[in-house]
Amino acid sequence: MKRRIRYMALVLVLCMLALTGCAQPRDTMTLRVCLDAAPATLDPAMASSDAERTVVAHLFENLMKLSRGEDGSIQPVYAAAKSYTVEDNLDGTETYTFTLRQDACWSDGTPVKAEDFITAWTRVISGAAESPYRYLFDVILGAGDYENEESKLGLAATEDGKLQVTLEGDYAGFPHMLAAPAFWPVREDGSAYNGRYAVSGSDESTLTLTPNTHYHGAKTPAALTLKYYYGDMAALEALAADGTLQATFGYAGEDITPVMGDNGVTVCYVLNTERLPDAAQRQQVIKLLVGAEAEVSLEQAVTLLTTADAPADAYAELAKAADLTVNVLGYEEYKAARAAGEYDVLYLAVSTDYPDAAVLPGWFVSGSAGNYAKYNNEEFDEMLSKINAETDEAARADLIKGAEKVLEDDGVLLRAGSGQTALYCHAALTGITCDAAGLWDFGGAAYTAG
Repeated sequence: MKRRIRYMALVLVLCMLALTGCAQPRDTMTLRVCLDAAPATLDPAMASSDAERTVVAHLFENLMKLSRGEDGSIQPVYAAAKSYTVEDNLDGTETYTFTLRQDACWSDGTPVKAEDFITAWTRVISGAAESPYRYLFDVILGAGDYENEESKLGLAATEDGKLQVTLEGDYAGFPHMLAAPAFWPVREDGSAYNGRYAVSGSDESTLTLTPNTHYHGAKTPAALTLKYYYGDMAALEALAADGTLQATFGYAGEDITPVMGDNGVTVCYVLNTERLPDAAQRQQVIKLLVGAEAEVSLEQAVTLLTTADAPADAYAELAKAADLTVNVLGYEEYKAARAAGEYDVLYLAVSTDYPDAAVLPGWFVSGSAGNYAKYNNEEFDEMLSKINAETDEAARADLIKGAEKVLEDDGVLLRAGSGQTALYCHAALTGITCDAAGLWDFGGAAYTAG
């Protein structure tokens, strides 16, 4: 902890010095970003920290990417794929056939092929790459029972170069899932990148990315280079003397307003239907959690299980109306108490590895491992089955809203907010965005200080 505090203090010095840096004309710009740690990997299937995921997001591109609509909804749009079709098979499986863009290329100019995706995904499924996202691939036919290279998987390249992916059953959220870094392609020799950037240099304290001239999409300005800084204390002190940083993932002091983005975490309260079996009573608890005045007593002891990072002020009105016990535990103890069902109300921060509004409602399906509400509702389960089968995005979004309304009416779930990720920037740095998964995009940056 002391080491982390010292490091964050240094980041403060770096960022404040960066604010005095000289202007760079747009046509010669190098964007210098201080990461909070050196990337341990540039393998998209292995990247887990914010820094690692942000770097690899500039280097690789998947079949689909996510875009936020005018109504705030998150929809998958084409990236390396030009189009796809979905076919329901007689055996209950479902096959997605992706047509790849003809101009999708690796940074050495060679075409991106269906086999590149099959290679990348098979190494995760087989365990050759020990990815923390291995579980996501279990929707693919044969992945859950994979034993060795002789095992049959629902992955194939057609003669005309298309990628066929057969799933175990209906899962309309698959295009959303493809935005997860674990599904991004890698070439077998690992020597090229298919995203907007390619690695052009690295040493013990820096990593330099330059535009991939073979990238198919909107071209990143040829002069926009990304240079990430990290390393030992002496190297960072030398960098501070240069005053050249424009952005940092670390704290930059109270006087610097960070740019904020979602980090993919949903904060909520879950009510245990076994210990609070009456829906009207659960609704009363929810009203108290959102700050309604305590008008009547609940006439029941209530245990709220939470962690140290939960907002304590949310419990004030609930404490007035009930014999409330707030059980604040360290994370390992919290998980044990959660598994044992030792709560009436559970504080829950849900982190998803890909943005899809159907993920959280899916936790409340009868028998689900994440069903901490102990909720059983056949109507709700049927709604989730329809969501998984509906491939029209607008119709699927309506079904998801309906499922969330059922949870709300039954007093099972209270959404309390979303997690945020911060990037501390020079005031003259513009054009930086953050996507729904918390990945920062520096490709459109502009630095115009005088």
